[in-house]
Amino acid sequence: MRIDWKRISVFAGMGSFLGFVVAILLYEPLEQMNMIYLIYVGFLGGTFLGLRGEKLERFNASAFSFPLGALSSLLLIIWWVPGNAGMTPLYLVLGLTLGVMMFIRPPSFSDVVTVPMAYLGGFVLVVLTLKDYPPLAGNEFVIPIIFQVSGSATALAFFGSLARWGYGFARRLAEGKVGGGNV
Repeated sequence: MRIDWKRISVFAGMGSFLGFVVAILLYEPLEQMNMIYLIYVGFLGGTFLGLRGEKLERFNASAFSFPLGALSSLLLIIWWVPGNAGMTPLYLVLGLTLGVMMFIRPPSFSDVVTVPMAYLGGFVLVVLTLKDYPPLAGNEFVIPIIFQVSGSATALAFFGSLARWGYGFARRLAEGKVGGGNV
């Protein structure tokens, strides 16, 4: 049996995102702090579904957005936690995200829609994993910046993949290859 990393990446990212949404919905301050571990449960559940699922031909960009979200969040934490690194790393992460997502061709609009969810899944997984890292936990200034930049990068990932899909769709439309439900 051949393991398809794209399928595992899509399902792991979606599982992390769904775990994050459930944890936010069930979160009560000062009481159930263990609800945030639903992100791990969603990640593991998504990974197992990705191992068992069928081959996904229609998901390409969202498979790259999960590791991209995790990597960009990790880079932000590495650059910003030791001290004020300036604005250059922030712009670098935003540019990297937009650039990568504009070059990966999403084959369908459903792939474009799942890009921000998978990107956020990678982001919340890294932040949850490093939440007890002493320099990160002790620095209240860095956490809002990382959340703001990751939110902006999520939007850029979505719009970058939407632009790439729109370009391909317009090209197929001009060639007369669109029709019969092939959107």
